[in-house]
Amino acid sequence: MKKTVTILLLAILPFTGFTQEKQVYESIAYINDVSVSEIPRFVELFKKFTDMSMGENRTMTGEWLFRHWYGSGQTFTVASQYNSMEDYLADGDLANDNIRAKIKATAGEKEQETLMDEWSELTAFWNNHSDEIRVANTTTGLYSKEDVNFDVPFVMSVGRYNSSGDWADMGNAFFDWAIAPDVDSGASIAGGVSYHYMGSGPDVEVWSCYNSLVDFATAVTADRADTDKSKAGRTAFWSLADGAHEDQIYLHIGHVDMDKGVFDLAGADR
Repeated sequence: MKKTVTILLLAILPFTGFTQEKQVYESIAYINDVSVSEIPRFVELFKKFTDMSMGENRTMTGEWLFRHWYGSGQTFTVASQYNSMEDYLADGDLANDNIRAKIKATAGEKEQETLMDEWSELTAFWNNHSDEIRVANTTTGLYSKEDVNFDVPFVMSVGRYNSSGDWADMGNAFFDWAIAPDVDSGASIAGGVSYHYMGSGPDVEVWSCYNSLVDFATAVTADRADTDKSKAGRTAFWSLADGAHEDQIYLHIGHVDMDKGVFDLAGADR
């Protein structure tokens, strides 16, 4: 039944220009109410149990942890990518099964009890969290130059908007206006567009990544030499923006290295 409902939802979403491309699904958990003093412990436990959750049976294609830095919003954002909703629906149980199996394989009852307590401590941070599923296409979902080093504490600027018209037209307009020119010029290292699918969230979300806060500040204050295409994109984007929008700035804390099967803290040799 879930599969049927999911396909039906996708069929009625208002971004007609998007349906011919391959889609990537992103599960996002917004973790609220983690105090400043608890942040190091959250990161420590998140890495520990993410590592334990990994295995060849996992269906996700990537996972990224961001800390909220500026604007109103949650303390952490966990974004996990999947090739299909079926993969997403299967993956949570697989991750938990892997953790349980590794705890069970740990020698000593005391050590197992300690791990179970720590797992409970981590999951308690999910109290008062919210979830969302977003979908992106392969053309505008991620745009970057080749050989970008993402193993750094980069900055991600996120804009969240509702649309008065076709979502894909709005997303493509922003891509032409800001994302592609900034990546091509070297002002940003990557950018992309995603669209609301399930849960609570805005119609269109746009994001850009910068190597550092200095690079971010330089990029957003510099005059952009607009081309005819980028000018048209800016005009089209704002003509479709509906109501107030939300801006966030995140710091990259780490991501899952899918080749090594571990959570890699941002920065060299971490």
